Amino acid sequence: MDKPDCKYGASCYQKNPAHKEKYRHPPKANDEAAEAEDKPEVESPKNIETSPNVNKRHGASESVNEDVLDEIKRCKRPPTPEKDDGNREESDKSHEYYGMTRQRYTLPEVPMDVGMMSDIYDPQIEFCKKEEYKDLCRNSKEFIRHKFLVQMPDCFDSFWDYCLSKSKDNPQEVFDKLGLRLVGPFDVMGNKFQDAKIHEPGDYLRHWRFYFDPPEFQTVLVKKGTGLHYGYWRDQLDEASGLVAVNDVNKGCEFKMVGENIFDAVIHFLENEVTTTPFNKAQIASFKKSLEDWAKERNIPLKGQDKLKARSKAVVCKTFHKAGIVVPFDRKQQLGYRQLLESDANLKKILAKFDGLDRVKDSDEFTAAKTALQPIITGAFIAVDECDFGTALELAIDLFCHGTSNLHDIMKPLFVTAYSQLQRPGFIAIIKSHLDNRRKGIDLDLLAK
Repeated sequence: MDKPDCKYGASCYQKNPAHKEKYRHPPKANDEAAEAEDKPEVESPKNIETSPNVNKRHGASESVNEDVLDEIKRCKRPPTPEKDDGNREESDKSHEYYGMTRQRYTLPEVPMDVGMMSDIYDPQIEFCKKEEYKDLCRNSKEFIRHKFLVQMPDCFDSFWDYCLSKSKDNPQEVFDKLGLRLVGPFDVMGNKFQDAKIHEPGDYLRHWRFYFDPPEFQTVLVKKGTGLHYGYWRDQLDEASGLVAVNDVNKGCEFKMVGENIFDAVIHFLENEVTTTPFNKAQIASFKKSLEDWAKERNIPLKGQDKLKARSKAVVCKTFHKAGIVVPFDRKQQLGYRQLLESDANLKKILAKFDGLDRVKDSDEFTAAKTALQPIITGAFIAVDECDFGTALELAIDLFCHGTSNLHDIMKPLFVTAYSQLQRPGFIAIIKSHLDNRRKGIDLDLLAK
């Protein structure tokens, strides 16, 4: 009498004699090879083609039970376990599991060579990502901290409340008619990320990050259609002081500190950057007065100088972006920072040699330019070894501000070393993601992709 085929085929793990007696098992590859030598005739290709026991990739794929896969993808529990009768381990007196009974689950009959693991786990992983993303979107502050790696200062929340008081339905568009756009973390407050495509972590760190924006700067306001943008400046990633600066990327890398909170930034825009016409002059004056009244009622100092003066005293060098860097510095022992081996003027001349060079096509010229720069790099790393961490950061910022992309690989180790020693790991993540896709222009909205 013909025995039915075992559903596990040649890879069956069962050792039970009763199972062997009940089901037919195809010979393993080695046995088939040995038998082939003894047999004078081989089964014709036609017979092999139509044989029901042949496990071809496409045929197996078509035979997969879709209902079983769907249940697994939905993380459903498998069927009730059945007793594992005839288990060799529990019947073998010499085995450590002798006398112990166990149960086994009946596994779905799905060939592993059709990518079942991917079919099962990919949807589960994607589901978990979406659920985590939804949870983050329910908490704006957590979303900003998780995706942008920063905590927003109190003035940010107060300014958002001000915008809500002006327009409950569209608070992010309150200043649109004056040409000022609220971006970056304000996109989170405006729930714009809720139904957006989920991106890679580095994409969020590049959201509205302009070409010359160092890791210390985060854009929050943009003059529509231009490269002028305002943002928070943090010398430490966990700072919540609210210092604000402005840069016009079309004019270069220089930043200017304009205030101690975001209200200062908006008032600076209304006084210096807004396009004034006879039709909006009254509206500009009205906005300025309402901002001043709102800040005064909530004890938010406008155009204050205390924090700016305190930071100015802590700056150890200006760097090319003119905003300077702040690092721990013992002035008595002169420990924490030392000057570069070259002046800013000479360094700019050396860096100018890299302009327009292709590292591959112009390898000789690039090597010559790097040879001139190498002593300054070596001096910066020696300074790091002697605890003057600010020197490496200054050089990295200067290379970054020079703007030539062929310097990216040279500045990366300087940034990583400096931020690591200064215990600012979040800035490492920001600069790496920025240099991986450092884009020029003003089309930097992640939500537009």
